[in-house]
Amino acid sequence: MQQSSTPDIQPMSYAAAAVALAAGLGLGSGALVAWLLPSDNFSWVGLAVLPLWFLLELFFEGVVAVLGTRSRATRIASAVALLVGFYFAWFALRGFAP
Repeated sequence: MQQSSTPDIQPMSYAAAAVALAAGLGLGSGALVAWLLPSDNFSWVGLAVLPLWFLLELFFEGVVAVLGTRSRATRIASAVALLVGFYFAWFALRGFAP
């Protein structure tokens, strides 16, 4: 009897979708903060990320069971994607926003 040693691709695709969603959330919120806050105020940017962390944690409460063993790595990758997306959009757009 042969055993299939190929990994299950479905949890991997869920993990990739979660990271992509976190990156999109970071990009959108970074663009929003760059648009709303004046470009000379840096102190408010750190506080703008707090609601994103909260939303991400709420999101992962429901997703952990689906991801199984990849849940911890996906959480870390999503947090990094969220921060990179946020600060990329914020640094890129803060000079153009009013």
